[in-house]
Formats: sequence, structure tokens, C-alpha cells
Amino acid sequence: MTSLNSLCLNSMRLKLLYIFILFLGCNTNNEGLDLNLQIKGLKKGEIIIKKLNDSAFISLDSFQVNGNNKINFKYILTEPEMIFLDLNLNDGSETKTTNFFAENSKIDIETSLENYGFNISVKGSVNDSIYRDYISLNKKFNNQKLDLYERSFNNVKSNNKDSLKIIENLIININTRQFLHNANYAVRNSNYEVAPYIAITDLYESKKILDTIYKSLDEKIIGSKYGIQLKKMVE
Repeated sequence: MTSLNSLCLNSMRLKLLYIFILFLGCNTNNEGLDLNLQIKGLKKGEIIIKKLNDSAFISLDSFQVNGNNKINFKYILTEPEMIFLDLNLNDGSETKTTNFFAENSKIDIETSLENYGFNISVKGSVNDSIYRDYISLNKKFNNQKLDLYERSFNNVKSNNKDSLKIIENLIININTRQFLHNANYAVRNSNYEVAPYIAITDLYESKKILDTIYKSLDEKIIGSKYGIQLKKMVE
């Protein structure tokens, strides 16, 4: 009987030890944002990491790059939000900027000096993954409109008024489809912070759409930074 009790006690200790290890593992993964940024081709410059609060940018940190183009930045976020990465080459040229949706997780970002602000790879953020898909889909709409604008320009030179009107209607149609698509995309992802962010940045022209998106948000997202901002726009 004593042997059986000892066996049960040891089994319970092993279970408690296993739970404790899992708990430590979860805490380690959620300590905060652990950003690893690499900018290929960058030899010298300054990276400024900042976020937007009440229409004003707040600098979180800055790094001087001198030969090593890899940067590590750690920060505890209150909640997932958009973070901006300014690149100043200190050569009199304009500051370049790019952004990503940050979360309290390990995030790896790769970009290049040549395509900074236009081409970026982000791994480790669920919100950013949703945001990248959103950007990719909108790029297709925008490319369609660029083609139509080019055709419109050519028709202006040839004074083809009938074709100009047709192209104008096509552009209006694409704009409408794009707007509705973006609204539906926000609603489909209403359990993520990126949903109200899309609403306040790209859909502010329609209070009705904003209200629809706000009513679709999960309770947790309603109380988020962008959820609160969306509420103010709806009221």
C-alpha cells in the first residue's frame, strides 16, 4: 500500500513538473516583442522605431547601423499595433519608412535598402500576415486602375471622349468593388486588431460601413486601441 501511495505521489509530482515547464515556456514566448530586423545592402544609417499615438509619432528606440545590417529590438506591447521603421541614411536624402503589425512574439523582418518601404517579409505576427494579404489583394485592384488611367491618358491625347467616359465608369466600378471588398475583409477578420485598423485608415469615408465593422468586432477587439478609435469615428 505504501509503495502504491509513493507511486501515485511521484506521478503527481511529474505532472506538476510538466505543467510548470509548459507555464515557463508560455511565459517565455509572451514576454514581449522580440524583433529581428535585417536590411540587405544597408551599410550605414539610422533606424528609428516609432508608433502613432493621438496623431503624433512617439519614438520607441533608434539604432545606428555601421557595417552590421542586423538589428534586434525588444519591447513589451500593451496590445498588437502598427509599428513604423524609419530609415535615415544621413546623406541628405529623404527618410524612408516601412511598417508592420507588431505583436508580443518573436518577429523576423527582412527587407532591402533598394526596396525599403515597398518590399518587406514579416514572419511571426498573425495580424501582420492578415495585413499583408490585405495589401496584396488591394494591389491587384490598384494595378487594374493604373492600366485604366494609362488608357485614359492615351484617349485624352486622341480626343476620344466616348472611350474616356467608358474608362471613367470602369474606374468608378473598381473603386466600389474595392471598397466593399475591404469592408468585408475587415468583417471577416473581426477577431483581430487589424480589422479596426483597416476601417479607420481605409474606410473612413462611409460612417455606415464603419458602424457595420464596429458591430462585428469581438469584445476584446472593441476595447483595443484601434477599436476605441473606430468607436469615436462611429459616434
